Amino acid sequence: MTRTVIAVALASVTMLAQQKAPQFRSRTDGVPLNVSVFQGDRVVTNLKASDFEIIDNGVRQTVASADFDRLPLDLRLVFDTSGSISDDELKRYEGMMRRVAEDLEPTDRGEIITFNTKLAEAADRRHPPLVVNLKRAGLDGTAFFDAGLAVMTTVGMSDRRQMTILLSDAVDNESFFDEEMLFEAARRTDSVVYSVLPGNSLRGRALSEQRLDYLSTVTGGRLIKTVPSDVANTITRTIGEFRQSYLLQYDVTGVPVPGWHKVEVKVKGGGYKIRTRKGYYGK
Repeated sequence: MTRTVIAVALASVTMLAQQKAPQFRSRTDGVPLNVSVFQGDRVVTNLKASDFEIIDNGVRQTVASADFDRLPLDLRLVFDTSGSISDDELKRYEGMMRRVAEDLEPTDRGEIITFNTKLAEAADRRHPPLVVNLKRAGLDGTAFFDAGLAVMTTVGMSDRRQMTILLSDAVDNESFFDEEMLFEAARRTDSVVYSVLPGNSLRGRALSEQRLDYLSTVTGGRLIKTVPSDVANTITRTIGEFRQSYLLQYDVTGVPVPGWHKVEVKVKGGGYKIRTRKGYYGK
């Protein structure tokens, strides 16, 4: 799939969503990389740039900097408000959105987007406090692929870390675009995606889990399964987890910049669990 096809797809989704969406980041030689490091369940907080090893398309790179929990967040909350979500759950989600918005730091920015057959803005992007206006928009149905492709569209920022929290069962019955295009968008986004799958019974959700897990792991996030009554706590904990991560910066050397770059990150000494994106597209 070419960048031209993706650009056309994004433009079409933008018109469907009736909102302006930025283009994918145009990368030069400089690469930012969000990295979370654990020893067991404990977050490792005392690493320096020299402690990291980065392999970019098979070639070892020099890490220029490793900033831990220093940069503010751009947080995008994306909620499925299709018919599979009851009115009681929707009301609960609205309260949860307000709670999460209140937990943002003054230097953070947040926005809240909902979707069923089309996107709707529940809170525009701004520094807190956010004004939440949640309502169902469009017809009953779920355009998960269209919505996911649109919210993956980001502009890279050197002074902020971008995080998307996607709450959905990932069922789709209305999209113009398909799963392949959504996954391609995930490979190109600058945002780290955490997927939240609510439900009292998670049996029979293999496809939902597969889709959400891919969107998360390819960007450096993870899939979290929870119950509706604990969604607010789950999202608050997830934001706290993401804050405790490193932003690594390096300049690509020894490999051509254009095209897909497979990235591997290690911490010297071993024994660490590392979560980061699988790679990126260079231009």
